[in-house]
Amino acid sequence: MTLQHALRSLQRTPVFTMVVILTLSLGIASVGSMFAIVYGVLLAPLPYGDPQRLISVGLQGAQLGEMGQPPALYFTYKQQAKSLDDIGFYRTGSSNLWVEGDGQAAESVIATWVTASMMPLLQVPPLLGRSFTADEEIRGGPDAVILSESEWRTSFNAAPDVIGQTLMVNSVRRQIVGVMPARFAFPTADTRVWLPAKQTGNPTVGEFIYQGVARLAPGATAEQVQRELTAILPRMAEAFPRLESGSSTVTWLADMKPMPVVLGLRDKLTGDIARTLWMLAATAALVLLVAWANVANLMLIRADGRQPELAVRAVLGASRLQTAMHFLEEALLLGVCAGAIALPVAAGAVRALVAFGPANVPRLAELDVGLPAVAFIALSTAIGVIVCTAVPAGRFLRASLPHGLREGGRGSSTDKLRLRLRAAITILQIALALVVSIGSALLLRTAHRLSQVHPGFDTAQVITLRTQLPFARYDEAAGVAFYARLTERVRQLPSVRSAGVTTKVPLGSGDTSTRNFTIEGEGQARPLPIHIVDDGYFAAMGIPLIAGRGFRPIDQERGSDIILSRHAAETVFGDADAASAVGKRLALAESGLAYTIIGVVGDVRDQDLTIAPSPLVYRPPVVPTDPSAEPAAPRNMALVVKASGPADAVMTGIRQIMRELDPTVPIYNVELMDDVVRASTARLSLVLTLMTIAAAITLLLGAIGLYALVSYMVALRTREFGIRVALGADPKRIARLVAGQGLALIVSGVAGGFIVYAMAAPFLRAFLYGVTETDRTTLLLTTLLLVATASFATWLPARRAAHVDPMVALRAE
Repeated sequence: MTLQHALRSLQRTPVFTMVVILTLSLGIASVGSMFAIVYGVLLAPLPYGDPQRLISVGLQGAQLGEMGQPPALYFTYKQQAKSLDDIGFYRTGSSNLWVEGDGQAAESVIATWVTASMMPLLQVPPLLGRSFTADEEIRGGPDAVILSESEWRTSFNAAPDVIGQTLMVNSVRRQIVGVMPARFAFPTADTRVWLPAKQTGNPTVGEFIYQGVARLAPGATAEQVQRELTAILPRMAEAFPRLESGSSTVTWLADMKPMPVVLGLRDKLTGDIARTLWMLAATAALVLLVAWANVANLMLIRADGRQPELAVRAVLGASRLQTAMHFLEEALLLGVCAGAIALPVAAGAVRALVAFGPANVPRLAELDVGLPAVAFIALSTAIGVIVCTAVPAGRFLRASLPHGLREGGRGSSTDKLRLRLRAAITILQIALALVVSIGSALLLRTAHRLSQVHPGFDTAQVITLRTQLPFARYDEAAGVAFYARLTERVRQLPSVRSAGVTTKVPLGSGDTSTRNFTIEGEGQARPLPIHIVDDGYFAAMGIPLIAGRGFRPIDQERGSDIILSRHAAETVFGDADAASAVGKRLALAESGLAYTIIGVVGDVRDQDLTIAPSPLVYRPPVVPTDPSAEPAAPRNMALVVKASGPADAVMTGIRQIMRELDPTVPIYNVELMDDVVRASTARLSLVLTLMTIAAAITLLLGAIGLYALVSYMVALRTREFGIRVALGADPKRIARLVAGQGLALIVSGVAGGFIVYAMAAPFLRAFLYGVTETDRTTLLLTTLLLVATASFATWLPARRAAHVDPMVALRAE
C-alpha cells in the first residue's frame, strides 16, 4: 500500500515526475553505455587462458620505428629467454578460400599465419581437432589449416566430421586439422582461418613480417623480459649471420640498433584507443553528474513546496522515519523507471557502435551490455535513488514542522542556506556544461579543418578494390603479366577514364615496404617507404606529375626506374622545387643496386589526414633484378579506377573481366575513395558525435536547473514583488533585479567552468588538429552560446516576476 501512496503522490506532479525520470535515464544511459564500451575494450579479460601473463613482443629500430620481426628472432628468443614460458610469432593477411566441388566461387578472407607454439601458448583448446604440429611449420611439410567456428558453420554447415576434410587455400589443398571456438578472436574477430607459418630452415634471418606473443614465466615481469630480450637480441647473428639480401646481420644490428618492445597483450591490442575511450567515459560521467545535480535541485524545490503537507502529516502522528520512508518509496519508483529506460537505451547505443562504429576499434565484436555493465547501471541507479531520497529527507529532517505549517501557505521563506545550496548546484551544472561544450566545439573545428585538408589525390568517382593471386599458381612473372592484362582490359570499359594498380591505397588498405637508400656515391643511408604502382596509377588517383615523366606500361617498364614524391626529393637532395632530382640515381644501401629517378610527383597523405605527407619512392611492378634485396613483384594489389559512370556499372564490368581472366581469384575490399577518406577520420567522427550529444544534454540540463532555481527564487519573493508593484515600483526594475541574480549565477558557473577546463585541456590536446585547446574564437563563441541559453532560462522567470499581480500575491498571504 505504501508504494501505491508514493505512486499517487508522483502522479499528482506528472511534469516533475517525467523530468526527473528523463534526466536520470539520460545520465545513467550515457555512463552505462560508456562503461560497457570501456569495460569490453580496456578492462575485460582477454579470452585466453591466464591472460594476465600474456605479453606482446615487438621490435623497433632507431630510425624506422616499429617494424616486423624475422623468424630468426623467434628461434633466438624461444631457445634462450628464461623469463618466458613460451613465445609465438604471427602475421595477418588475406587468403582465397573455396571448397572443392561445392560450386561456390573463391572468397577472400582474413587469415593469420602462426607458429606451432601459438595455440598452446594462448591456452584455448580447439572446439574440434587439434593445434598445429612442428612438422606442419616446416616448408615442405604437411599443408594444414585450422578453421574459425564461423567458417566451419558457413562453409561446412557445422559438420562434426570436418576434421580430415580439405579446403583450398590460395590454390593449395590443405587438410583441416582443427576448429577454434568463437571466443578465440586472435588476433582479431575477423580471422577466419589459421595457417602454419612455414620456415625455410636456412641460416638467413628471414622476412621482417611477424609480431610476437609470449607467456611470462612464473614470477617474471614485463620489465625483466624487456631487459633479457635486449641482451639476447644481438645473439641472433650467431645462428643467423646473414639477411636474405646477403648483408651481414652484425652490420644490420649496428646500423639499425633494433630494440625489443614488451607490452601487456591487452595494452598492445587496445593501442591508442584507450585515451579516446577514457576521455569519452569522463564526458559521460560529467553528464551523469549534471543529471544528479539537476535532480537534486528539483527534489529540493519539491521538498520546499511540500512543507505544509509534511507538517500536516506530522501533526496527524506521522513519524519522521515514516515520512523518510515515503521519500524512499518515491525515489525507488523514480529510480527503477529511470534504470528500466536507461538499460535498453545503453544496450542500443552499444549495438549501434558495434554495427556502425569505426572498424579500427579493437575488440569491437566482443562488446555487449553484459553482467558488469548491468551491475554498473544498477549502481548508478541506486546512487540516483539515494540522491532522490536524501535531498528531500534531509530538508524535511532539518525543518521546523510547526513553522512549516504556519509559513507553508506563504511561500515566503528565505532560508539562505537552502538558496546557497541550490545556487552551488546550479553553478556546478553550468560549469560542467561549459567544459563539455568547449570540448565539443573544439572537436567540431578539428573536423572542419580536416575536411579542408587536401590529401594529395582526387577522390571523386574513384573506386578501389583488391585481388589476391595464389602463390601456388602465380610466380612473380605471372603475377606481373596478370595485372598488366587486368589494367589493360579495365581501361577499355566505356565508363572508365583511367585505371592503375598499387600495393597501398592512400589512407586505406595495403602494406608498405621500406628500404635503405643512398645517393649513388655517398654513404649516408635513408630509410624510404616503397609503393609499387603502374603507369595508370597517378592518373587514376589524380596525383600530379611535377617533373620528369611517369612509368611506361608494365610490359615495357624497366626495373631500374623509380619516381619520388616531392617530399622524398626534398629530403634526399634538399631540392625544394624537386625538378633537379630527375636523372639522379639512388642505390640500395645493402646491395648497391642503383635506380634512376625518372620523375617527381605530388605528395599524398598516406597514413592519416592529420599526419604530414611521408617521403615515398614509387617503383613499377616488375620482377626484381636482385630478389634478395628488392621488394618482390606483388601478388596482392589494389586496382584503382577513375570512373565516368555509375560505380555499379563499372564493377559489373570488372567482375566479368576477372571471371574471364581467372574465376578462382576473388575481388574484395571494394570501396569508393570518398568512403576511404571518411573512414580514416571515423574515430574522430565518433568522438565528435558523442561529445556533441553530451554537450547538448549538459547544456539543456544546466538551463533547466538554472530556470528551476530562478523560478523558485521568484516564488519565494512573490509577496515582496507584489508589495513593490503596489507601492509603484517599475516592473522592469523588478525584472532586472531577478535577471541580475541569474546573471550572477551564470558568471560564477562560467568562471568555475574555465577553472575545470584548464585542468582538462591537456587531455583534449591530442585529439585536436589545426586548432589549439586555447583557441580564443572557440572559447568565446562557446561561452556566448552557454550564456545566451542560460540567460533565456533566467529571462522567463524574470519576466514573470515583473508581471506579478499585487492583489493575487497579497491574497495568497
